[in-house]
Amino acid sequence: MNGNHGEPGTERENRSSADEAPRADAFFDPSAEQYLVISPRQKLNPILKKINRVRYKFSNIIPDFLIGKNNACLFISMKYHRLRSNYLKARIETLSNKYNNRILLCLVDIENIENSLGEINQLAFCFNMTLILCWSTEECARVIEDFKIYEKKISYIKNNKLTSTHAEKIHELLKKIRCINSSDCATITNKFKSFKNIVMAKKDDLINCS
Repeated sequence: MNGNHGEPGTERENRSSADEAPRADAFFDPSAEQYLVISPRQKLNPILKKINRVRYKFSNIIPDFLIGKNNACLFISMKYHRLRSNYLKARIETLSNKYNNRILLCLVDIENIENSLGEINQLAFCFNMTLILCWSTEECARVIEDFKIYEKKISYIKNNKLTSTHAEKIHELLKKIRCINSSDCATITNKFKSFKNIVMAKKDDLINCS
């Protein structure tokens, strides 16, 4: 569980599908092209009540949501992350490197988000996940629905290499720090090569880059 509360969403024709779920958690599901596939651990998640534009079914999958054959999505609320800060990293690690697209859907349900956002953003960056922030259960549901509806376009973008390189991601992350200009971002990225090296660098080494 990841801190979800509420009753299961309307399953429509989904109840019969739940009986067909594999016994052991699986990376993929053969019906993922026809359905949004949801892990049973999300049955009490209130966002399920808001999903009504796509068909879904429950299956014992490793991610929380399987959006198409190769698009995995994990869900976390900031409130739950603050209570169990080790949970998210452990969940991300279960995904291994099995998916083309890895989405981290985060519900912002606390007021002071700076610390939690920093931790979640760092995990998403280090594990090459796309972080999406939502401020309501309705918005979460809409994001999931949109990803399912446009899943073929997502694959098209991925296959045509329109996504950022690792260096570009580091550059964009550094640009969010107010005291670092664009030129310094490029210099630091070229010198240290990885986000881990930047974090481990000595203060003097970083100063010499400016």
